[in-house]
Amino acid sequence: MAYAPLFHEVHSELFLALCRTINAIAAGTRMTRADILQQLPNLDWGGLERANALIDTLFLFQPDGSACLFLDNGIAARATTAELVWLRAMLEDPGAAFLLPDELREKLRQKLAAIPEWPRETIWQTVQEQGDDRTALQERLATIWKALREKHQLAYANRDSSGQIHEGICSPCRLEYDAAANRYYLIIWQADEERAIKMRVVNLESVQCLETSIPAGTEDAFQQFLNSRRQSVTLRIERQNNAVERSFMMFASYDKEASYDEETDTYTIQLYYYDFDRREILQQILSLGAAATVLVPADTREAIIEHLQAAWQTLQ
Repeated sequence: MAYAPLFHEVHSELFLALCRTINAIAAGTRMTRADILQQLPNLDWGGLERANALIDTLFLFQPDGSACLFLDNGIAARATTAELVWLRAMLEDPGAAFLLPDELREKLRQKLAAIPEWPRETIWQTVQEQGDDRTALQERLATIWKALREKHQLAYANRDSSGQIHEGICSPCRLEYDAAANRYYLIIWQADEERAIKMRVVNLESVQCLETSIPAGTEDAFQQFLNSRRQSVTLRIERQNNAVERSFMMFASYDKEASYDEETDTYTIQLYYYDFDRREILQQILSLGAAATVLVPADTREAIIEHLQAAWQTLQ
């Protein structure tokens, strides 16, 4: 997934881009002036003069064109007040307890004691009461998170929709949360079948983090599998019937990029999904009604039109 800060609206995009560039050079990455310019956000500077002037105040250049720093140190990330408030709220939410060990969680809570408290019900709320009970899943979620963090394999027993139990040892790849359905999913890689499998965490009868490390090359194989099935759709979302809020909620589990057009007061969202999610994506787009317009690709737009025409015919 591309770099995507959680609180992008309270950060300077230019500052973050410069921090990433400086830290990359401090870590040994070779970058030329052209490389640095490519890292900067698209700003209306009327040419490269101001951009080059900024670069010259921050970097020195070797005879071979590679950049170096005045001080050979990176820049430590600094959290904003909004991020600290969010972090304290997350640490105090029992449903997120599985993300950190109890000792570290308590230590962070003590350090953030002076940060203003923001009641969680004003930050987020469960809009789908049905679905998964996070409190009941804490042990399973903690085990999965530990395996992902330590890059260890899992032993599992999963009950499918027909009630049959499937047992095995797998390499965990992702822990996914669907905000619209209020459900957790575990995505694993089965090396012998060379495919990824998506399972609901609530259907796991048992799950155990093993001492065995995830085999080398698993992540590359998983990404190649996903890339071969990756698709995208670009939507324009109008501000009507809470469509903007609904779209971000429905597509919470998908990689996406969003931009806002002040002149038209609309959002453009580019969603990335996999071919096995296409039917669900189409249904979610249709649920947004006239507030959503498919810009590209053409085949997705045609699929939406065909569905609407078929629905109209049934009403005749």
